[in-house]
Amino acid sequence: MNKRKSKTSTAFSLIELSIVILIVGIIVAGITQGSRLVRNSKLKSAQNLTASSPVAGIRSVSLWLESTQDTSFPESLDDEASLLQWNDSNPQAPSKLFAVPAAGVTTSGSTAIKYDSDGINGLPSIKFNGTNTTAGILSLSTSSTTLTPSPIATTADPNNANAFTAFMVYKLDESASGADYTVLYNGTAASDGWGYFRDSAVANKRTIQIGTTKALATTSILTNPEIATITYSGYNASSSNPGTKTTYLYINGGFVTIADNTISGNNGQRTGASATTVVAPTANLFIGGTTSATKAWKGLISEIIIFDVVLKNQDLKDVASYLGKKYSIPLQ
Repeated sequence: MNKRKSKTSTAFSLIELSIVILIVGIIVAGITQGSRLVRNSKLKSAQNLTASSPVAGIRSVSLWLESTQDTSFPESLDDEASLLQWNDSNPQAPSKLFAVPAAGVTTSGSTAIKYDSDGINGLPSIKFNGTNTTAGILSLSTSSTTLTPSPIATTADPNNANAFTAFMVYKLDESASGADYTVLYNGTAASDGWGYFRDSAVANKRTIQIGTTKALATTSILTNPEIATITYSGYNASSSNPGTKTTYLYINGGFVTIADNTISGNNGQRTGASATTVVAPTANLFIGGTTSATKAWKGLISEIIIFDVVLKNQDLKDVASYLGKKYSIPLQ
C-alpha cells in the first residue's frame, strides 16, 4: 500500500524574498555610498592641501602638473578614460602649458594614456602603459588644440646657467621588468637638457641624464610610490661666478649626491659634486618617455613640479612635506 507523507514547506514566499532582496540592496547601496563618500573626502582633502601648498609662494615655478584639481583636466573624466590633456596649474605663468599625447602616440585603446581615479594614495593619477611602439607618452605643448612642443627653459638664475629643481611623484608598475622607464625628459635625449629614468643598460639603476652624461644610483626605481627630487646648480663658464655644477637626487626627502657622475649611495648617503654641465633643453619636454616613442613609462605619475632655480633647503623640505602628506608617502 502506498503511503504519502506530507512535507513541511521551507521555501520563502514571494514577499519574504522581496524583503530579503530589498535589505541586501540597501546594504550594498550603503557600502557603495560610503566608499564614494570616503573617496570624495580624500579628494577634497588633497585639493585643500594643493591649494594651501607652499608651491605657489616660491618664486620661479616653471611647470606644475597635478591630478586632483578640477582645473587639472578640461573636463570631468571617468575612470580608465583616455587622457588627451593635462593642464598646467602654475599660478605664476602668464600663459599656461598643456601636456598632450606626443606625435604619433595612440589616443585610444589599451595602450593609450589613461586617467586612473584610484591611483597613488587613492587619488587620481595618470596611467602609462609602457609600450614603446604606440607609446603612451605626453608632450608639453603651448597649445591645447594643436601639438606645439615646448621644453621648460631653465634660465632664471643670474648666471643663465640652466639651474633647476624638479619634483616628481610616481609609482612604477609591479609588472615592469627588463626595460627602460622614463618619468620625465626635458630636452633632446642624450644631447641637451635633463631627465630621470630607470636604465636597463646599467642594471635598472635610477638614472639622471644631464646633457650627454648619465648619473647612476646604486639601486633601481622601486615599485612603491616615490617622490624624486632633482636639483642642478648650473654652470656658465663665461660668468664671473660660473656655478658649481652640483646635482642632487632626493628620494622621499632623503638625498644622495652625484660624485663624478655616479650616485654612490641612496636614501640619505652623501658624497661630492658632479662634473656635469647641462645644455639648455631644446625641442620638447616628454612625460612618460625620453622621446615620443622610447623608454615609455609603465605605471602611474601624479604630480610634476619644476622650478627655474635651485630651491633653498627649507623650500625643498616644505614642498616634499606637502607631497608626502598628500600622497601618504613617508619622508626620510
